[in-house]
Amino acid sequence: MSTSSKERTAVMVLQMKSIGYIVFLLALTLLTQYEVPASKALSPELSAEFTTHMQTLRERYDLTGTLKTTKMKVRIQEGDSKADELREMLWYKRLNDGSELLRIQALGGFNDTKGVAIANRKKFLLALLDEQEVFLGKLSDSILHKIFGIDLRITDVLSAIFANPFLDGRTKELSVTPSRGNFIVSRPGLDAKHTENITIQVKNNEPRVTEWVVKDSKDTVKQRAVFSDYREVDGILRPNIVKIERPLEQTSVVIIISEVHLNVEIDDSQFDLEPFLNDDMKITHISDPQNSDTPE
Repeated sequence: MSTSSKERTAVMVLQMKSIGYIVFLLALTLLTQYEVPASKALSPELSAEFTTHMQTLRERYDLTGTLKTTKMKVRIQEGDSKADELREMLWYKRLNDGSELLRIQALGGFNDTKGVAIANRKKFLLALLDEQEVFLGKLSDSILHKIFGIDLRITDVLSAIFANPFLDGRTKELSVTPSRGNFIVSRPGLDAKHTENITIQVKNNEPRVTEWVVKDSKDTVKQRAVFSDYREVDGILRPNIVKIERPLEQTSVVIIISEVHLNVEIDDSQFDLEPFLNDDMKITHISDPQNSDTPE
């Protein structure tokens, strides 16, 4: 393989990983309304305060019908290698029927689009424009893992973009502990052997999720998400920096959003898959690895 071919391959892999990590944060899922149970660890006053803060976190999601980033950087650090950085743009829209749509574009040095990922209801598409390749499949954890080669969970999803780990509805088994103005929330993980610890910081009576840690049965950190640089956008408080660490994989991903717009008009055509499904593109239909290892 020539040097130029190797460089193109390296760039393609970086683009796929970068988009993959964003999909890990933002890929779409059907969310359930959650109920906030009273915790036996809290006094009635603190329990009422915690319930109010949880409702505020939910309202921030409910009040955001669309989201568009026009300046966003993704920095990926793997092991001791030099950190790679890509610029990306993102569009998110929630429809009246509750369906949610997502589009991510990775940009080149001249603001040209290099890669596009679209999650439209239950379908997922990844297009690498320079390589003229398209990967198409059903939106699922295993499909994302097969395409990107990294552990992606759809259920982590909008939880990260809204800095709210509770959007997946897992609020039935919460253990809440007050700590110096914060609330430390523990709950079982998606894996039966995992536990999750979520820190909610309260500042000026506004709740902010600042950390979300997943540990295994040996208390080893599997993943840590840190949310920072909270700012108010159109009356909605949200983080501009999200950092994901996976210590066992020696991987760190930092997403920096410099410019974001909420509740702006976004046409449904922005999430259309058809423009990429043409004769100029090599289309690979990816089957679910849980059902088959062979492309469709």
